[in-house]
Amino acid sequence: MLKLLPILFSVVINIANVNIFEIEGIFSSGHINALERYVEESKDDQQDLFIVQYNASDINLNSVEDLEVILNSIDIPKAIWVGPNKREVKMSILKNFDFVGLSPGTVVTTDEGDVAFGSICESNTCSGSDVLIDAEEGIYQDYLVVGSIGAFVERLGSQDITSRLRPMSLSFNLSSEEIDQIRFIKPSLFERFYIAISNPVFAYLFFALGFALIGLELFAIGPGLMAFIGALLISFSSMTFYEYGLNYSGLIIFLASFLIFIKVLSRGFFGLLGITALIILHSSSLIMFSDYLLQINHFLLVGSSLAIAFFYYIAIPTVIRSRLTTDTSAMSSLVNSEVTLLEIISNNQALVKLNGKKLVVGTNKSNSYILKNEYQLLEEDGKLII
Repeated sequence: MLKLLPILFSVVINIANVNIFEIEGIFSSGHINALERYVEESKDDQQDLFIVQYNASDINLNSVEDLEVILNSIDIPKAIWVGPNKREVKMSILKNFDFVGLSPGTVVTTDEGDVAFGSICESNTCSGSDVLIDAEEGIYQDYLVVGSIGAFVERLGSQDITSRLRPMSLSFNLSSEEIDQIRFIKPSLFERFYIAISNPVFAYLFFALGFALIGLELFAIGPGLMAFIGALLISFSSMTFYEYGLNYSGLIIFLASFLIFIKVLSRGFFGLLGITALIILHSSSLIMFSDYLLQINHFLLVGSSLAIAFFYYIAIPTVIRSRLTTDTSAMSSLVNSEVTLLEIISNNQALVKLNGKKLVVGTNKSNSYILKNEYQLLEEDGKLII
């Protein structure tokens, strides 16, 4: 008799608006900020249906707790569909929704033991702390198995499905005029950028590339554009470090590798010191992400370190050589001209006079020079010397 009471007092809600929010990439504070803004700006009533399309590749557990707080603050019907990719989702996320839809191939995990799965294990493959959803599509106790978000929404409106949390069911027809709008809610452009760089490989790549661009500016001095872009990359990529628990001792090792790379560039050739810089660079990444809250793809991390090393070994020297060639191309016409030595400025520079104009040129350390004598201009390594 007690089991019949929820059915007898069940409320059927006619839905007028369907709002769909997609969680993809790294489930982080970027999604939470967008959800909080949606709750603050929207004027939802009981005729709205809020659906989360969960397609996250990884999560921050703190975001799961924040999501639970947000869901508890709204009283409208809430549903979640996990898909379309075969993702892994925690049971703690599903328990906060009235209606749950799972795509075939989804893996549901829990830290609370097999009891937390309830009836899911009856029709799917359970193994320890996770369940593989391999049941046929259909309506099951407390959840649905459907292959698309459209089929999930349609079944919620056309089938008499009772909420998992309260005595309530939904009634609507997507093809009729009773639905005012179906709205897809997305994070802002900046939030989506934050979600993208939350991937530890991208964060590391952008962070290291920012320093490499600053190094390029040191050797190919220009208007400062490369240094500005490098500073932006460092600023944006480091925004995610605090949220996911970066090991900051690795940053000290990273700075050491950066200084070694600068030394290698100043020497103009690579060797054992260049290999040492690469090893220290990758070691710093392993230490920085040793306690990270997200899963690290070490294969891609190695590829990122090699890409940064390629930038130091190939790209920066190429830009430096092209810059030197460009800077001295206008002086190439002065080769073989006769000049008068006016002053020895330093061990490798001298002030000369050519057709009434004074020029600073290089000198050859093996030669001895006499003031007021005439010398012929020569070109060596892109520089004019006498």
